[in-house]
Amino acid sequence: MSDQKQQNGQDRLHDIERRIARMQGEQNETAAPSRSALPKNMGAILGRVATELVAGVAVGTFMGWLFDGWFGTSPLFMVVMFFLGAAAGMLNVWRMASGRGMATGYFDEHRQSADPNSPADGSSADDK
Repeated sequence: MSDQKQQNGQDRLHDIERRIARMQGEQNETAAPSRSALPKNMGAILGRVATELVAGVAVGTFMGWLFDGWFGTSPLFMVVMFFLGAAAGMLNVWRMASGRGMATGYFDEHRQSADPNSPADGSSADDK
């Protein structure tokens, strides 16, 4: 009789282990990203890149159109400002991608890297 109970206990244990393995397999399948899927925050990054580029071009072109209206020049300012807006959009994308942005000390750090003899606090010898 104890052999029967022991066999039932082992059968239940194997059944539980089988169900756990099946659930873990299902969970791994749903948790694993597909090869074509982007990371969750990549959509936000791509949206920001697109917005920066489009906004730079749109604002630059609009400002050029306004300047052309004020000064009476036909497409001159609009073409120039279109390219300046595109360059500004690309610069914003580069700042975002490099993680630099316009953080405090951005220009001081840039100046220090250009002049290795400058003091660490960003002040010049003329300031003292």
